[in-house]
Amino acid sequence: MNNQYSNMTNENLVKELNGHSAIEKRHAIIKEIVCRITGLVLFDSQLRTAHSLQQGKIAELPTGEGKTLAAVVAAICYVLDGHKVHILVFNDYLAKRDWSKNRSIYEACGMTAGFADQHSTTEQRKAAYACDVTYISAKQAGFDYLRDFLAESTNELVFPAFDVAIVDEADSIMIDECTTPLVLAGETPGEEDVALNIDECIKTLPSDGYELSYTEHRGWLTDKGLEYVKNYLRLELYQEENLYVLNNIQNALLAHYLLKRDKDYIVKDGTVQLVESTTGRVILNKRYPDTLHRAVEIKEGVKPAPLATIYNSITMQSFLRSYKILCGMTGTAATSANEFDSTYGLAVDVIKPNTPSIRIDHEDIFFTEHDVFIKSIIDQICDCYSKKQPVLVGTKTVAESELFSDLLNNSDIPHHVLNAKNDEEEAVLIARAGKLGQVTISTNMAGRGVDIRLGGSDMKQHRAVVDLGGLFIISTGINQSERIDNQLRGRAGRQGDPGESRFFVWLDDIEISGRMTPLEKIKAEIGSTKKRINAVRKIQRTMEGEAAEARYSLNRFSDIIEEQRKGITAQRMEIINGELYLGFLENANPNKYKEVLQFAGLDGVKRAEQQLTLYFINKNWAEYLGALEGVRDGIHFRSLSNDALTSLISGGKTSALDEYTRIAINLRDEMLKNIKKDVIEKMQTLPITRNGVDMDDAGLRGGTTTWTYAIDESAMQFNTLQVVAKNIRSKVSGENGFLTRYYRKKRDKIVSDKKS
Repeated sequence: MNNQYSNMTNENLVKELNGHSAIEKRHAIIKEIVCRITGLVLFDSQLRTAHSLQQGKIAELPTGEGKTLAAVVAAICYVLDGHKVHILVFNDYLAKRDWSKNRSIYEACGMTAGFADQHSTTEQRKAAYACDVTYISAKQAGFDYLRDFLAESTNELVFPAFDVAIVDEADSIMIDECTTPLVLAGETPGEEDVALNIDECIKTLPSDGYELSYTEHRGWLTDKGLEYVKNYLRLELYQEENLYVLNNIQNALLAHYLLKRDKDYIVKDGTVQLVESTTGRVILNKRYPDTLHRAVEIKEGVKPAPLATIYNSITMQSFLRSYKILCGMTGTAATSANEFDSTYGLAVDVIKPNTPSIRIDHEDIFFTEHDVFIKSIIDQICDCYSKKQPVLVGTKTVAESELFSDLLNNSDIPHHVLNAKNDEEEAVLIARAGKLGQVTISTNMAGRGVDIRLGGSDMKQHRAVVDLGGLFIISTGINQSERIDNQLRGRAGRQGDPGESRFFVWLDDIEISGRMTPLEKIKAEIGSTKKRINAVRKIQRTMEGEAAEARYSLNRFSDIIEEQRKGITAQRMEIINGELYLGFLENANPNKYKEVLQFAGLDGVKRAEQQLTLYFINKNWAEYLGALEGVRDGIHFRSLSNDALTSLISGGKTSALDEYTRIAINLRDEMLKNIKKDVIEKMQTLPITRNGVDMDDAGLRGGTTTWTYAIDESAMQFNTLQVVAKNIRSKVSGENGFLTRYYRKKRDKIVSDKKS
C-alpha cells in the first residue's frame, strides 16, 4: 500500500490523479487504485516498464512479470495528457481478455475503455474507438483503417485519427509481422482461370525440370522445364500477353514442392488455412497472395475461392508508423534492438524482472540419426512424467506435433496437443501446462500471452511442482531466430520460479541441412558436440540476418506504395469532409457546367462530383495496386532470369528499386489523369439532380462483398539469385567439390573403424 494515499477516498484519489503531471506521483496513485480494484500490488519492474512505454520505447520484461498491468498504467498516464490510446495485441482473444480484466481500473480512474474484434459491428467498433483506451488486435485495427478507404460519407468512417499505440508482443507484431500486407479485397468477376491446367502441368513436370531453394523459399524452371511447360500449355511463355502465366507457374511450383500441408498450412472445413510460422496458430482470413493461394487450393482439391481485386493494402509496419506515438513491450526484444531502431526509431529498454530468473537452460543436444533424436525426446518426456514434472514440448510443425502425440499414446502417457488445428482451446490448455504430471505438445509458441502458473491456482500443487524443478521446456529444433527460441524458453521460470529448458537438434532438420553445403554437413557428422552446436547456431544467425535483410528489402518497396497511398487517402478524406471541390466539369466544359447548374444547383453539382470522384478514386486505386503487383512480379521474375554477374555489376536490388519507383510514379500520374477523365465523362453524360447522381441507377457501385486478409510475402522475393557465387562454391564444397570428397573419405573411414 502507498501510505500517502491509502486513507483517501476513491473520489479524492481520482481528483489527485488528475491534479498531478509528475510521473512518480501518478504512478503512486495508480498503484493504489490498482491495489484497491484487483488486490494486486504493482512491482517496481512493472512501473519501470510503464515509464519506458511513456518514453516511447520498447520495454523488455520477461513472461509472467505483469506487462499487461504495466500497459494499463502507461495508458492511463497518456489519457491524462489528453491522448487516445490503442493497446494493440496479437489476437482477438487477448484483446477481449485484457479489456475484461482491466476496464474496472480505467473506470475507477474516471476513464472509458472499449474493445473490438472481428465479430464487432460497425457501431460497436465506433463505440470502442470513441473510448479513451481501446483494446484491439493490431490486424483488426489495420483492417478498420483500410475499410475507411471505401467510405462514401463521414458517417461511414470508423477508424479515428492516429494518436498513441502501445503494442503488446511487440517483437511478433512489429518485426515478424511487419512486412505482412493487410489487404482489403473484393471478388473479381469473369476472370479467366488457367490455374487448373497449370496445376496438371506442374504435377507431371520431370524432376530435372525445376530447381528449388529451401533457404530462399523459391523455385524456378530449368531450361528443360521451360520447354516442357511451353509444349504442355502450347504457349509462348515470353510473349507479353502470357506473362501472367509465368506467375501462375511460379505459384504452382511453390504450392507443390515447397509449401507443405500441416506445416505451412492446414486444410480445415473445406478451406486452406495458413499456419503462422512463429506461433503455430491459424490466423482467420490469412491468405497467400491471390494466385498462390489458389494454386494451393487446387493442389489440395479444395474449391478455389473467387479471385480478388485488391481495393487497398498496407503493411503492418507502415500502419504502426502512422501513429504519432508508438511504443511496445515484450519478453524478447534485446536481440532485435538494432531492427527496432532502424525500422521504427525506437530504443529497447531491458527491465530487470522483480525476481531474477533461476531457470536452468541446458546445452543443446545434437543428433545425426533421426530415430535416436526422436527416442531421446520421448525418453526426456517419460523421465519428467515419471516424476510428475510438467513438460511443454515445442514442435516446429503440426505434423511433428502429431508424430510425438502418437508416440506418447504408444507409451501410455496422457497429454494435450495444441497446434493450429485446435487453437480455439489454446488459452485453457496452455494455462494448465504447469500442473503436476501435465504433458503439453505445442506447435512453436502457440498460446503466447497466456500465463503458465506452476500448479495452476493450487498453491499446494505449486509447491510440489517447484520441488520437482518447475516446468520443463523441450524444443524439437532451433527456430529461425534466437529471439523465437527465447520466447519458448521464457515459458518456464516465471517470476523467479524454477524451470528447465533443453533444445534437441537433428542434423537433417530442413532449417539446418538446407543451409549446409555437403562439406559442412560431413564436418558436422564427425565434429565434436561443441563444434556441431556452434555450426548450428551460426546457421541460425545467418537465418536471422537473411530475414532482417528480406524485411528491409520488402519495406523499401512497400514504402514506395505507402507514399502514394498517403497522398490519395488524404485527398479522399478532404473530399468526404467537403473541404475539397475540384471543379472538374466547370473547368473542362463551362457550357455543360452552366446547363447542369440551372436544374441541379451548385450543391447538386458539388455532390455529384464528390460521389463520382470517390468512386473513381477507388476504382483507379485498385487498378493501380494491381498494376504495381504485376510490375513487382515482373521485377522478381527478371531477377531470377538475368545473368547474376550483370545484376551484381549493375547494382541488383538498387536498380530494381529505382525502376520500381520510376514505374510507380508514372502509374500514379496516369491514375490521377484517369480519375479526372472518368469523373468529367460521367458528369457530362449522367443525369445530375439536386441530390447528385443516382449511383445505383448508373451502375457505379463497388463490389457488394469485401473481405480482409493478411498475406505472406516470399521472404527472399527481391533477392537476386547469385548464380556465379553459387557455382564457385559448389566446386569447393558442393556434392562433388574437392573438399567434400576429402571429408567424405574421412567420414567413411571413421564409420568403418567403428564397425570393425
